[in-house]
Amino acid sequence: MIMDNRLIFLIFSAQQKLRIYLNNALSAAGGRVTVAQAGILFLLKQKDGRTMTELSQILGIDNSTMTGLTDRLEKAGFAKRQASTGDRRASHIHITSEGLAEVEGAKRVIRQVNEEIKTGFSEEEIEAFKRVLNGFFDKFQRNGNAKNQSPASMSPPAMGGNKGEGMSADKKTR
Repeated sequence: MIMDNRLIFLIFSAQQKLRIYLNNALSAAGGRVTVAQAGILFLLKQKDGRTMTELSQILGIDNSTMTGLTDRLEKAGFAKRQASTGDRRASHIHITSEGLAEVEGAKRVIRQVNEEIKTGFSEEEIEAFKRVLNGFFDKFQRNGNAKNQSPASMSPPAMGGNKGEGMSADKKTR
């Protein structure tokens, strides 16, 4: 076990290891999306037709990254763009039937990995870990603003639906 007091380093390192592990698990299961792309599909399954700006805000990624992810989803046939009738600059993203099938496969893998994370820890340790992680959202706001800054109006992502489906009931991506 690493005994390191550099919490930011540990958090970022753990996040990167989890991202790589999830990407590998998705690929090994025959998935054709990354965890970041799966996150977009989870959000579109929850509410189809979101704008790219809305998706990028919820996921906490910049617009250029969102454009690249959406391009790849569209090329794979998992999503399609539709120009907004009210704003020429905006595009609405829609999940396709192929995207719905892909998100179901990703959901199974993510549930499995979620259970792997819990392995070896007591229920009390898992609950304490969840309190710490949720504390990050309280301290740093769900949209990345510091606690003393005015938070933007945004709802947390429901990655994969509810009841622990997908990435979480309130958070996550690939």
